[in-house]
Amino acid sequence: MKEVFWGMFLLTSIFWGMFLLISPATLAGADCAEYAETERMSVLDLQKKIVNEYGFVIYRWKVDGNCYEIYGKETIASGEEQRVEVYFDMATGEIVKKK
Repeated sequence: MKEVFWGMFLLTSIFWGMFLLISPATLAGADCAEYAETERMSVLDLQKKIVNEYGFVIYRWKVDGNCYEIYGKETIASGEEQRVEVYFDMATGEIVKKK
């Protein structure tokens, strides 16, 4: 019975140790510049740019720190759709990070 307890204790310790070693940078969003409210692109203008220029379909929109973030889909060269998570600069609407 003691062996089972110590085995489970060891597995649990390894799990939590690995969990705590995951870098916050790998879980973080994008690093966007900070802008005053008056310098930011309007949400409607950026949504138009995302759909018309980048070709993304937007399913979810949110503000993540100093970035606009979308969850959506894009059509790749083969014609298939793939899910995307994209961060945009609030002033220029440029893509900062895409997953």
